[in-house]
Order: sequence, then C-alpha cells, then structure tokens
Amino acid sequence: MSSNVDMANKELLSPALGRISSGVYIATLEQAGEKHGMLATWIIQVAFNPPMLALSVQSHREILPYLSVGSKFAVNALSKNNMDIFKAFAKPFQAGEDRFAGLELSSKSSASPVFATALSYLDCVVKEHVVAGDHTVILAEVVAGEVLNADEPMLHTRKNGFHY
Repeated sequence: MSSNVDMANKELLSPALGRISSGVYIATLEQAGEKHGMLATWIIQVAFNPPMLALSVQSHREILPYLSVGSKFAVNALSKNNMDIFKAFAKPFQAGEDRFAGLELSSKSSASPVFATALSYLDCVVKEHVVAGDHTVILAEVVAGEVLNADEPMLHTRKNGFHY
C-alpha cells in the first residue's frame, strides 16, 4: 500500500504520530494445548453494546492465523510492576521458545492464558478482520473480564510514528 505522505512531511509527522500513547498488553490464546501470545499496544475499546475492542496485528505476525473469526483470546493489561511479563514478550519471537515459562498464570479464564499478576484481563471472541495497510485489525467482542489488582497501568509512547 502506498502512502500519500511525502518525505518532508513524513519527518514532521513521524514524531507527532508517535506521541499517541497507549496501554501495554499481552494478547494470549491457547489452541490444541499450545499457548501463544504477543505484545500489543494498539488495542482500543470500540463499542459499548456489545462491548467490543480492536486489536491491531502486523500482517506477518505468527499469531495472526490463530485469531480467526470465532476464536477466543485474552487481553492482559500490564502494570508498571509487570516488567517480567513485558520483557518475556518484548523480545523477538524465536520458534520453539516458551515465552510463558516462569510466569505465573491464573485460572481466571477458561479459554486463554491470563497472567496472575496482570492489571486486568478481558476474554474476547474474534468477530471480524479488517485489513489496514500493513496491519490487520481484529474486531472482537469482550465476553468476560476482571481487574486483578490496583497497580498503575504501563503506558507506551513511541518516538517514531512509522515503526515500533
């Protein structure tokens, strides 16, 4: 997909676009006894009734095929005290690596891994995919969730609006 932004404007736009702050989340799911997860900062509530959210996933990500319509996943909101979880998912994915190793999981969700020390979790069901440039936006209905502690949320602000 081509961009309408010329190079001169891109240099000005990049830091401004990067200043859109977001929370820090780990999207998780389990299929056929195998756990999958990804660090996500592009998540937003998009509807009240039914409650829905949008999760933006880079189109080449390994987890995308598991997020098919009808599949279930959880969103784990991280707090500033969840650096162990953040570090486990912030590093590049390596085939065969268990990113969940050493991290305490809760039995709160019946469908997806939930971190026991996460700020909160939301159980979601994928309803639709929308292609958005080099990302796929997953529209999902939130079917359950709970606040797990009162810690301060972890926030993320990028310096560059054109890459992570």
